[in-house]
Amino acid sequence: MINKITAYIKQHHMIQKGEHVCVGVSGGADSVCLFRVLEELRHTMGFTMSVAHIEHGIRGEESLSDMEFVKELAEGAGISVTTYAYLVKEIAAKRGISLEEAGREARYQAFAEEAARYGANTKIALAHHANDNAETMLFHLCRGSGMDGLRGIRPVRGNIIRPLLCVARSEIEEFLRLAGQEYRTDATNAELVYSRNRIRCRIMPEMEKINGNAVLHMNRLAEDAAEISDYFCKEADAVLKKYMASEGEGIRFGLEGLMGRPSVMQRRILMELAARACGSRKDITREHIVSLFKLAEGGTGKKISLPYGIDAEKSYGFLRLYPARKQDCAVETAEEIFLEKQSGRLCLQGGCIQYEIMGNSKNYEEIPRNLYTKWFDYDKIKNGLCLRTRRPGDYFELDCYGHRQKLKNYFMNEKVPQSKRAQIMLLADGSHIVWMIGYRISEYYKVTERTKRILKVQYMEEGI
Repeated sequence: MINKITAYIKQHHMIQKGEHVCVGVSGGADSVCLFRVLEELRHTMGFTMSVAHIEHGIRGEESLSDMEFVKELAEGAGISVTTYAYLVKEIAAKRGISLEEAGREARYQAFAEEAARYGANTKIALAHHANDNAETMLFHLCRGSGMDGLRGIRPVRGNIIRPLLCVARSEIEEFLRLAGQEYRTDATNAELVYSRNRIRCRIMPEMEKINGNAVLHMNRLAEDAAEISDYFCKEADAVLKKYMASEGEGIRFGLEGLMGRPSVMQRRILMELAARACGSRKDITREHIVSLFKLAEGGTGKKISLPYGIDAEKSYGFLRLYPARKQDCAVETAEEIFLEKQSGRLCLQGGCIQYEIMGNSKNYEEIPRNLYTKWFDYDKIKNGLCLRTRRPGDYFELDCYGHRQKLKNYFMNEKVPQSKRAQIMLLADGSHIVWMIGYRISEYYKVTERTKRILKVQYMEEGI
């Protein structure tokens, strides 16, 4: 069995010469086996080793006895051991999560501390084996998993390694029996209140009655699923690299990136897109991806909600994904600030304008041509200028003949995303929009040879 595990470690490049390996040892058969195997390999493979034990504060004296067992096991082999104690029940109650999840968080917090203790070349070795992998696959299937769930437990994830995934529980128990090695038994592993325990104690035995090699076959399927998933992930990454771009605090994806691709590839692209916007894959379900797919096929202006406070919107050939709570602020507002002096500086919603009134030099080559500095005929202003966001009834003059266009229609024609329209700052004379900052000005207020006084306005980001 040690030869099989050694080959598996090398296949997945788990441990390199000179690295440090911290082994998570609970005292159960699996972790004791992992400890014994790595303790035997450390000299030939050239790595150093330590042990971490996490006490969850659930099983009272039995749990404390497990901790003493692990300390004796490690110290007997001359290997340093660090113990961690967490009140997992209190953590679960405080966080509103299950005991399983709280225990997992406690363990990974301890492993992070161990990695910090021993430095960047530290690997954390965990004792998951082939049966755990098969059980995880079934657990994922029950929850509605896709291809990624079928890949089961990854052999390597960051600095986490799992050298025993290539062996079954029966092989582990036989190894310990032949070595005369004792181990501890956690009574909670038989409690059927936990989903994984029901799979382990009830479902897996029935599957092995159907085929004694069920665990082996499921692990082979996991390897195939991992290869397929990695291929799709690589292809999706190439598409996103070409068609995805940052947009403010969100991201924008050009829908031509989906065209002509098989639906399974389209779904994978949308999954990766959603994961990047949300910052995690954990709570993104098949239903979310189906909704995102329908959104991509639907009409402009429609929107759906994704996990982690992310909204997705279809807008003129793009999908836009952005934080919803930021977007909640981007509503039509009555807030307005009037220009009451001959010159000054006003700020609203993250941007500022600096303005001044000056005479007309008749030198029209001086008129700025950039998006964020404009000149206006000051004497045409009737109601006083204010800086604000949009309101119903806003309009501007489209040409020198006095033709008007509603601001709403302009935004639609220019394909300005709905999510952005309410954020655009406007320089307004009543309902007449003098300047859509960053876009165009009203023809009515343009400087001509008859202009006497010019209002010069420059926009800049707040704080500049």
